[in-house]
Amino acid sequence: MSIFLFIKQFVDMLYEWQWLDIAMVLLALCMLGYQYLLVRPDLKKEFRTADAVVAALAVLSTVSFLRDISAYQAYIKVMSAFLLYFMGRLYYDRVLECDDALSLSSYLIVYINFIHRIVTFGSRFFQVKNAEGDFYFYDTDMAYAIVLAFIFIAMFARNSIFKYVTLFLVCPYMVICSDAGIQTILLAVIAVVLLMYVLEVALKKKKLAMAGLGLLILGLMMAVALIYIPLLTDDTSGTWAIFGGNTVLDVANMESRYAQWQQVYAIRKPETILEIMFGISFNTHLPLMSFYLKLLYTVGVAGALLVLVLMLQVFKAAYKGEDRKSFYITVMLAILMLGSGVTFNTMESLQMSWFMMLFAGMVISAEGRE
Repeated sequence: MSIFLFIKQFVDMLYEWQWLDIAMVLLALCMLGYQYLLVRPDLKKEFRTADAVVAALAVLSTVSFLRDISAYQAYIKVMSAFLLYFMGRLYYDRVLECDDALSLSSYLIVYINFIHRIVTFGSRFFQVKNAEGDFYFYDTDMAYAIVLAFIFIAMFARNSIFKYVTLFLVCPYMVICSDAGIQTILLAVIAVVLLMYVLEVALKKKKLAMAGLGLLILGLMMAVALIYIPLLTDDTSGTWAIFGGNTVLDVANMESRYAQWQQVYAIRKPETILEIMFGISFNTHLPLMSFYLKLLYTVGVAGALLVLVLMLQVFKAAYKGEDRKSFYITVMLAILMLGSGVTFNTMESLQMSWFMMLFAGMVISAEGRE
């Protein structure tokens, strides 16, 4: 398990070698089979509602894929999410022992890209506004990976000066000095979630931390809704009024994104009841550039509702369970995925975010344990 978790982030960075994604899915299948035969869990006793929800999402995704099998690469990446969930369910105790693997791979991801930027930009190191993705394709992908590493280092790495230099200097620099405005905001939000974790674990203020977390997530959901309102109204004046005064988000870039989405709607949108409820297909041949639109086009309203139910089940299990670390990691990874999916990352380009499903499975497994 340690090897699997260690190499996962490097496979995400080496996105051009697509056969690595397939190899990781096959490895996950083998590991699931091995662990099941080794542990022989009582499926009836261990079954949870969240398991049925994830299985239903996998079935919906498969049906969507079968409508157009040319999108097999996207399908493989999405199916890896469901595999990681069940790995979290079966490998709960083993993953808890893999903190060194996750923290070491995260350190390497951060500093490989950090050194690459120093070599690339030289004396212009502190003037970078577009890092051209470093070892990733886009700055948004690179920033996503850095924030992901930030989470794992914060939660798993041993306390040291090196750790805090990485968390408070190197990671913020890598994200802020790039063309990744949303990830910059998400990094700040995740830092607040870390404070909530400290508030609960160190100060024993669970109810206060959960209330603060709920308000934070509600605020993020409202922000997402505000960003998507112009897609329905075709009026972007409200977006400019709310977000136009900041120096982090590029509202002009959003203006062009709205135009692209309107063009997509003009070309093809879910029309029949079946398409609205269960999506069109994995491959719409359209530049959706949004996790939420991709979700609706792929698995429809039914799939979106299942995702919402899964999130509620994880929160319910987390509130009852004692594994607070896994819960907070799941929340931070969910914020990173759902926030990044607002304007660009789609289901097939979000393989980095599927770590969320691993820890969601762990949270469900932790329910009822001491």
